[in-house]
This record gives sequence, C-alpha cells and structure tokens, in this order.
Amino acid sequence: MTRPARPVTYYDTAGRRLRRHGLAISRTGSEWLLDLGDGRGCRVEAPGLDEVPHELSRLVRAYSRDLELVPIPGPADGQQEVGEVSGTARAVVLGYLERQIDALARADLAVRLEQPEGVHDLRVAARRIRATLRTFAPVLGGRLARRFGEALRWLGAGVGPARDTEVQRERLLTALRKLPDGAASDEARIEAEQVFDTLAEEAAAECAVVLDSPRYLQLLNALDVLVVVLREQGAEAQSSRARRSAGKVLPELVWTVAVETDARVTAVRRQAYPNAVHAVRKSVKRLRYAVEAAAGALPVDADRVLKSLRSLQDLLGEYQDAVVAQDRLQSLTEDSRGIATRAYGLLLEAEISSAERCVEALPVAWHKAYRELVSLCG
Repeated sequence: MTRPARPVTYYDTAGRRLRRHGLAISRTGSEWLLDLGDGRGCRVEAPGLDEVPHELSRLVRAYSRDLELVPIPGPADGQQEVGEVSGTARAVVLGYLERQIDALARADLAVRLEQPEGVHDLRVAARRIRATLRTFAPVLGGRLARRFGEALRWLGAGVGPARDTEVQRERLLTALRKLPDGAASDEARIEAEQVFDTLAEEAAAECAVVLDSPRYLQLLNALDVLVVVLREQGAEAQSSRARRSAGKVLPELVWTVAVETDARVTAVRRQAYPNAVHAVRKSVKRLRYAVEAAAGALPVDADRVLKSLRSLQDLLGEYQDAVVAQDRLQSLTEDSRGIATRAYGLLLEAEISSAERCVEALPVAWHKAYRELVSLCG
C-alpha cells in the first residue's frame, strides 16, 4: 500500500519577499528546507518547531528584512527578473542601480552560506551602488551620494577585512612555497598561518556583526525606498537631464569620470606613490562601473573599453596587494626570529619590486583605455 505524501508547508513574508526573488522555505514534518531556486538548498532538522529555524531565517535576512515568516499557500513561482532598461537617462541608470541592489542581496546570502566569493561580491555590489549614486547624481538626485555614501562605506569597511585577509594569506603562503631551497622555512609558514588564522577569525566575526546589525537592515530598506521613489517620481519633478534620452546625457557624465582619472594618473608622477595610486584605483573602479551602467548609450565599443579597464584594474589591484603585503611582512619580520626573518625579508624585497613594476606600467595601461574613451567628449 502506497504511503500518503506528507504535507508540505511553505513560509514567506506577508508580502512574498522570498517568492519574488526565487527563494522558498518549506517544512515537511520536522525537516525544514531553504530552496535557493538553482538546484541548491539548505536542510535543517527541527522536531516540534512551528516557526522557521533561526539557522534558515538568518540566511534570508537581506530578503525578509526581519519581517515575520508565516505559512503561505503553494510553492515559489519563479524569480522576478531585473532586466536591462532603455529610454531616458533616469531609466537606464535606475535599471543598473536596481540590478546592483539585487546583487547585494544575492551576495549577502552567499556570505552567510560561506561561499568563497561571497564577501568579494558583496563589497563590489556596495561599491557599484555608491559609484552609481555619485557619478549619475545629475539624473538621480544630487544629494543621494552623500546620503548613502557613508552607510555604504561603512558596509564595505565592515566586510572588507574578511576578503583582504583571505587574499593576503594566499599571496604570502604561495610566495613562501616558491622560495628557493634553503630560503623557505617551516617556521615562517607556521608563524604566518597562525597570524592569518587570528586575523580571519576577527574579520569573520566583524563581518557577521555588520550583516546582523540594525544599521545594515536600515540601509537595505532605504535602498528599496529610494528605487520606489525614483521610479514613481513624475516627469515634472525630474531634472531636465533625467528626462532626456540616455544617449544625449550619459556619455558626458562618463567622460567626466574619465577626465578625473586621467588627471589622477598624471599626478602619480608628482606625488608619493601609495596615496596617488590609490586615488587612481578608486577612479578606475568608478569609471568601469559608469561604463557598465551606461554601456548601451555610449558611442564606444563598451565591451572593448571594459576589457581594457578590467586589465587596468587588475594592474592596480596587484599594486594594492603588494603594498598591503609589505606592511604585513614588515610586521611579521619585527615579531619573528631566526630563519623566518630571512624568508620574510626576501618576500618583502619581491613585493617592493612588484609594486614598482605596476607603477611603471600604469601610464601605458591607462593610455590604452583612455584612447578608447576619447569619442565620449565629442
């Protein structure tokens, strides 16, 4: 005799926030399941529990916003897509902004699931949102960058150390393995691993505090409100540039960032390297995100430009990693003795040389990207 199927109960917010994003939480007997909508899921066994277990509810905080998860009829019916938008300058930029807000929530879930690129993706999404509000303020609203900038910087600073520690750990341990025989030592490797273990624990704890904080939830809610307000704002309340076609407005705004970047590259020759190169790095990121947002409205080969900017960003990222590694190696050298000190010294010399090569390559790499952007000023 066939056993009857056990009833399945689905849970969501009253406004179906999980369903709208392709997620579903269900209970079958004592087994709870978070379906991520892509074939993956998380199961929790919780006998006698009639409300969603904390292990699952905290995973979907970026979607539920701490609203009560209650029984609802039927399963999730697919994800609400946030697609490309064409038309006015406001519509194009707002479409990109919405996609980045959606990416922020997806990255939040990835961080909570301890997926490798989760922290990186969350930080990038926050940067893209902040850069978009700043670059395209004339079509979104001039005060938005200031209103959201501080909170988005706080978010990036809170989750960033977890990623930075991971990158630096892999960089240093890989470099130790590549040292010639007689230069490397188990002592240096063990010391470095102990240091990075401590840093990783501290960074993970800080990241968890940020993502579980009221301030983070307030930021997510404020971004949602912002999108609704901008979407529903009547044409008469928008600036003239917001109402014009994207192709007439966005190239000029992207070109403004290109000009700023060019000036900062030139300044590298006159200023102390770390601060000047860091300023270039920030501008290049902002320029890349601007090109991404306005790609369809620009009189350039956007794919080609983005490829050049990604290469430039990789070069600047290598410089930044080398500079951060120098600080870490100096600290390790001061705290170590014996053969480990020699190993750290060799790595420090290599990182100094790497940073210098990056600075030397910067003008040529930037000129390639700049040449592809010149038509924006016409």
